This record gives sequence, C-alpha cells and structure tokens, in this order.
Amino acid sequence: MRTKDRPQLLRRALDDVLAQSLTDWRLIIVNDGGRVAPVDELVSARRTAMAGRVEVIHVEGGSGSMEAAANLGAQQAHGEYVVVHDDDDTWDRDFLSVMTRALDADPEAVGAAARTEIVFEKIVGDKAIEIGRAPFVPPGEMVSMYDLLQTNRVVPIALVVRRRVYDEIGWYDPALKAVGDWEFNLRLVRHGRVIFVGEEPLAYWHQRPHATGASSNSVFGESLDHMQFDRMVRDRLLQEYIDKNGIGGLLYLSKYIEETARHYSLQQTVRRAVHRVTSRLRIGRRRS
Repeated sequence: MRTKDRPQLLRRALDDVLAQSLTDWRLIIVNDGGRVAPVDELVSARRTAMAGRVEVIHVEGGSGSMEAAANLGAQQAHGEYVVVHDDDDTWDRDFLSVMTRALDADPEAVGAAARTEIVFEKIVGDKAIEIGRAPFVPPGEMVSMYDLLQTNRVVPIALVVRRRVYDEIGWYDPALKAVGDWEFNLRLVRHGRVIFVGEEPLAYWHQRPHATGASSNSVFGESLDHMQFDRMVRDRLLQEYIDKNGIGGLLYLSKYIEETARHYSLQQTVRRAVHRVTSRLRIGRRRS
C-alpha cells in the first residue's frame, strides 16, 4: 500500500483491508516521503485488528517514483500472491477470497484481473464524497496484448500477481514516474495468461478529477507525465523492435496509416459539403 500525506484516504484503505472476508494476508505500507506521525497513528489505532499482519516502511525524502515505492513493498512480500492496494482505492469485501480462489484453480495463469468500477468522488473536509460511478473493464472482458498496446486496461487495485512472477519478469521500472503499471502489464501479458474475474465489480478505482495537491490522482494531477512517459515506453520498445526487425515495415505502415486516414478524412469532408449543398437546395425549393 503506497501512501503519502493522505490520512483521510489511508484511513479508508486500512479499514478496507481489515474488512476482507479472507484474513490470511499481510499488509506492507510504504509511506513514500510523507509525514510519519499520521501513518503511525492510524496503524496504531488498528493494532489489535491488524493482529501482527502489518509492516510500515517510512521512506525519508521519498523513493523517487510510485514504481520504486511499489517495489519496496512487493520485495518484502513473502506470500504466494501480491496486489498493490493504493491508499485511495477500495475492494469488495470478497475481493481477496474470490481472486485467490480463481488463481488456485488455474495454476498456469500468472495473474488475475478483477472487474473494476470507477468511483468518482470529491474531498470535503476530511471525507471523500461519492459523486458518481462508471464501469472500467477490458473490451471483451479479457486481458489481451491487443488492448494493452493502446492503453492500460488493468489498474493496480484490480490485479493480483503470483509472487514468483516478479522474479521472472522483473519489478516495476523505477525510472517511470507515471505509466509504470501499464509497462509492467505489457511484460506480464507477454509472460503468461492473465485471467479476467468477476461477474460483478470486485475492485473500485477511485478518481477525483478536480482535486489538486496530495489528494489528486496521478492520471489527472500528473497528466503531462503520463503523456511523456507513455511516449518514452513506446519509443524504447519501438527501438528494440527496429533493432531486431529493421525499419522498412514500420516506414511502410506509418505512411499507409497516414494516407488512409487522410483519404477517409477527405471523403468525410466531401460528404459534409454535399450534404450542406443538398440541404440548401431542398430549402430553396420549399420556399419557391
């Protein structure tokens, strides 16, 4: 669980984990450069309920990126499965139970992604007030490379990964200050099959589109970083592809796409122009 100076959200996240119907878990909190006292106070208030299942790592000055913080937590995990529960997201109370059962039943799968719902909210005082919801699912209700090539389809709160897989494919890239979960998912799906779980939403991705500062989501508060690091990941992998396969096919494909897009754009422009002219002619006839 990554956190930094969001005690009102961390309080909810801690209670969310404690509410899980499956109790065989261990929580590792990475306080990534935030104030120490609020985190320790919230954990101490739940010490009895935690029953020795919690560890807190305070990173003075911060780890440098969200991905570096995720690595600090995941590397301390010794169970069979790992999931990143950020301090602003939540689960259905049966999330851990359903997801681990699904992976137990499919030992060849490297991970499992839960049906996810976006929860829109705003911060009022020390509370988060819900203002709406929307579904967030991979197209076709499956996790595929085809879809991940376009954009990230699985957010951390919804993804349970076998712990051994980190040793096999590597950790989150600490150099990425954004889109690190997407880059990890690209490697994960190349490595093996990720199953899609849940007829109903089991994971809730909370978003605060208008929040600023510590309460904001990185997808909104750091949108420029998302765009730049998205381009960086694509460029790095494109270079690897060119080193192995040459540049000829990509040159052809990029020009073909550009010319095709221009052709259809011209067709649409002509259709709109013809529609406007014929509409005016009809109006003129009616008036006459």
